[in-house]
Amino acid sequence: MNIAFMNQTSLNEAYGILCRAVSWPYSKASMMPTFCQVPLNGATTTHSHFEPEIFFITKGDGEITIGPESQIVSMGDLIHIPTNTPHTIKNIGNQALEFLSIYSEDFEIPLLPQQVLITAAPPTPNGPLHLGHISGPYLASDIVSRYLRQHSSDVFSHSGTDDHQNYVSEKSHALKINVDAFQKTQRQRIQRGLENLSIHFDEFIEPKSSHHYQHKVLNFVERTLQSGIIEKEVLTLPHCPDCELTLIDSLADGICPVCHSPSRGGCESCGLVVPPHHLLNTHCGRCGQIADRITEEVYTFNVGQHFPLIENELDRLALPPRLRELVSKVKAHPDYKVLVSHPSNNHLGLKLPGSNQHIHVWFEMAAHYESFAHRDETWIHFFGFDNSFHYLIFIPALLKAMSPKAKLPDVAVVNEFLLLDGLKFSTSRNHAIWADEFSGDADALRLYLCAHRPARQTSNFSTEEFQVFSTLLSKQIRLIQDRFQNVKPHTGKFTSSADQDVQRFIRDMANAMSPRTLDLRQAARRILLFIDHTIHGFGNAADDKHRIQTLANQLTPFMPSTRIL
Repeated sequence: MNIAFMNQTSLNEAYGILCRAVSWPYSKASMMPTFCQVPLNGATTTHSHFEPEIFFITKGDGEITIGPESQIVSMGDLIHIPTNTPHTIKNIGNQALEFLSIYSEDFEIPLLPQQVLITAAPPTPNGPLHLGHISGPYLASDIVSRYLRQHSSDVFSHSGTDDHQNYVSEKSHALKINVDAFQKTQRQRIQRGLENLSIHFDEFIEPKSSHHYQHKVLNFVERTLQSGIIEKEVLTLPHCPDCELTLIDSLADGICPVCHSPSRGGCESCGLVVPPHHLLNTHCGRCGQIADRITEEVYTFNVGQHFPLIENELDRLALPPRLRELVSKVKAHPDYKVLVSHPSNNHLGLKLPGSNQHIHVWFEMAAHYESFAHRDETWIHFFGFDNSFHYLIFIPALLKAMSPKAKLPDVAVVNEFLLLDGLKFSTSRNHAIWADEFSGDADALRLYLCAHRPARQTSNFSTEEFQVFSTLLSKQIRLIQDRFQNVKPHTGKFTSSADQDVQRFIRDMANAMSPRTLDLRQAARRILLFIDHTIHGFGNAADDKHRIQTLANQLTPFMPSTRIL
């Protein structure tokens, strides 16, 4: 019989508290228990790891936070912490809080959904895609689609172009190009950019030319008018007398009234979307003149009034802190309204039936997403933080108001912004790398963008660093390909140590690629580490072959054109 004794002097500091691993002499247990003690008013640092973990509270009272949820715990409670989930526990009692932490290196592998709908926010055809765009929804959705298909999920992926944004008509006006010809050219460049980087969608719609799409939107508008959930209001909107334009979206250069950052209604800094008449210091986006005001009759939707319909579903989503903050701001304003129609300007939008007003493009988007919100598949939606208000609050609240059966995406994958050599991508300064013009190693680019994905915070694409990365990766892949070609058949059985390393890699990748805990940065960096281990090898031909075959399988979604075997 082995008995382990613990005493106060044997504790060491870890994760901001005192801990001591409970080890047994002469053996390595698969379950790793650790005795932990949180002092009065103390707390662990927030952390996460691939190992699943169990806490058993043996003394005191605490508050544990796992992901977005918090709960009070006390002696006798058993808490399961899923893999790759941020967590912390703090002492809220009047004595030391003690618990046993138990984790296993035999990782839990999450079950993958069998039927999956993947949608990516449609790009606006006012220009081609640059690598900042690619690093967000488009590359991520493609890699997840490929990974899920590789693991036998039935996947349907969808996107398209956002043809009716007035950013399209304003850019064509500035260039003095026919708007239809301009939109068509930019859509073609977007499609070439996606193809150039091996990004595929099963469906890539063009709203401007799709009669089915337009009929669907107009039918949705009729139903919302009949339901009374959108309301007619008289508003005083910003207006440019010289251009004779009501200033909406790209035409309204103003200041966000909440965070005081530059905004055209949708704020890239705080994420809030406000109607144009709430913007501060508004100027005409076409000529730069200070706006005057014009009284217009429009339709609005009260997001704040219908927010309670989606609150519980929002709570269940794994959202980053900035998005939680955005949700809280909207929740605090029960009379939060947005435009769903506006006076007709010179752009491509669909018109409100029986009116000279245009349907606001995000109201149009809600009509398009209505069918997705009623499908049975697991719905994974990819989008940037600057569109979070629309995709997670406005559209779901509107659809839920229309039908209680409408649902939010089951998984929301959000990205921040990618910089280029430390500066924001800029068309006007020609500070961009266009996806359709990229002529380097596209597979290396895909892996590099994943390793630097702006998932929860802004990240940077360094052209110099990428060149070094691409050259080194190419050499490593060739070395592995040569090694595989030189491995003779029937050279023996791989060793247990090599197999353990392979199984750990597979499990790490499974956890990083699970839709609900998706972490493409972690997955890409784990691949790079395994490539390095594979190059060094074990000196055993069977081990090398086992590792290379595993690497080839895991690498395919990230580098689909690279053939190792």
